Amino acid sequence: MIKINNIKFEEKFSEANIRYRVFEDKNVITLIINTEFYPSVFKDNVVSGAIEAKIDIEGINKVDDLENTKYEGKIGNVTISVNNDGVWEHESYEDFKVEIKDINNRKIKLSIKTDTLNMNTTATLVSLYTTSTSREKLLKRFDLNNFYDKPVIRKIGNNEVYKYFAKE
Repeated sequence: MIKINNIKFEEKFSEANIRYRVFEDKNVITLIINTEFYPSVFKDNVVSGAIEAKIDIEGINKVDDLENTKYEGKIGNVTISVNNDGVWEHESYEDFKVEIKDINNRKIKLSIKTDTLNMNTTATLVSLYTTSTSREKLLKRFDLNNFYDKPVIRKIGNNEVYKYFAKE
């Protein structure tokens, strides 16, 4: 269920990706939730759009550590993008609430609330990516059991980006 300014929209899809990094010797992930919603007519306008939430979380060593957690305050960024009869409108929030209720295989059940957004969704976990220098170093800090062993590796500048896809 998606409500923006108390107007209900039907969800098209919701996916989750994790960006992993080490900062000041702490595990830090950014849980990125991308959700799109179907067009509907409101006040004779066709309205559709997308929501992107980036939630920065410390101390996570595996995906299951996210289950039954709540985060509130300036914990990242939520961007609501609405196409209102061909004109894009964007709102961004840094102060918001997230509750991650349940994780079952690749499905993450969660809610996100801002001043104008109330969203309950089940996002499908797609991938984890990192610029960790090697799989061995990453495995010492983060459990990759939810992901396939073979990453896609891309060189960007001087860094190698490792992208691990979630197992079904």
